[in-house]
Amino acid sequence: MIDNKQAFRSALGRFVTGVTIVTTRDEEGKAIGLTANSFNSVSLDPPLVLWSLALTSPNLLAFRNSRAWAVHVLAADQEDLSNRFATRGIDKFEGLSIDDGPEGAPLIPGCAARFGCRSTFEYEGGDHAIFVGEVVDFIDRDIKPLVFHGGKYGGVFQGAKETRPAELVHEGEFGRYFIGHLLNRAYQTAFVDVRREYRARGLRSSEYSVIVALGLGDGCPRAELIRRAANGAVDLPDAAIDGLIARGVITGAGDALHLTGEGRKILAELMAVAQSFQLQLESMLAPYELSQLTSLLGKLCSVGEDAG
Repeated sequence: MIDNKQAFRSALGRFVTGVTIVTTRDEEGKAIGLTANSFNSVSLDPPLVLWSLALTSPNLLAFRNSRAWAVHVLAADQEDLSNRFATRGIDKFEGLSIDDGPEGAPLIPGCAARFGCRSTFEYEGGDHAIFVGEVVDFIDRDIKPLVFHGGKYGGVFQGAKETRPAELVHEGEFGRYFIGHLLNRAYQTAFVDVRREYRARGLRSSEYSVIVALGLGDGCPRAELIRRAANGAVDLPDAAIDGLIARGVITGAGDALHLTGEGRKILAELMAVAQSFQLQLESMLAPYELSQLTSLLGKLCSVGEDAG
């Protein structure tokens, strides 16, 4: 339990994020917009993105009832616009020429990028609602984006060298812990939400493994699918594959197995849940810590593959 919420908020502010404005229209057609820095990519195929909104937000119902919304990645010169859409009780669109994008959400001009999305999935993570959308239209401009760090706006600079903190040079006290135990605890923590969600969909862990393995590359033979699962230390029974075929989640065409439309939908939803944990992890770690963690875990995976 975290007692000092202000200190926790300050720690989260160490993570550098981009700044976005998310827009939609409510049931009466009124333009709704707000500033958010929780935007992230979920999947390239299908093209999915996510962002989160506090459950206490007065705009929550509008986004929950909306069929479409758009995420605008702000340009470096749009700080004033960011402040305006972060302010409650004002007409945020005053003076703006508002047209709707192809998806039907208000379009903010001059942004570095824009993603028009069809709303597909909502997941509650703690005190926020996480919205997942399928990108149906996007705009990309070759200009610098606005960034946010430590409660202040900033810009993107090229060519800066990373400075390693002095404590990284010294050897850590790894001997105090059993690494295998810590890795198992980390794994259980990382997948607790994913496990709850796939069980809610009537899936076993082996069936979840089939869906994820096919997500790594659709259209592979059954033997290859079993080999992929084995790389993740999962013993995949034929019954798991046959059960998913019977449910219409995967299909067999000749010797190859494919995710159906329903299978891709389930995979995208579970990926969104996993991505929400990734966002929490990124907010807890400094960039160099996240880089080190990724590198070390990659080395451990290589050791396991070599031993196998």
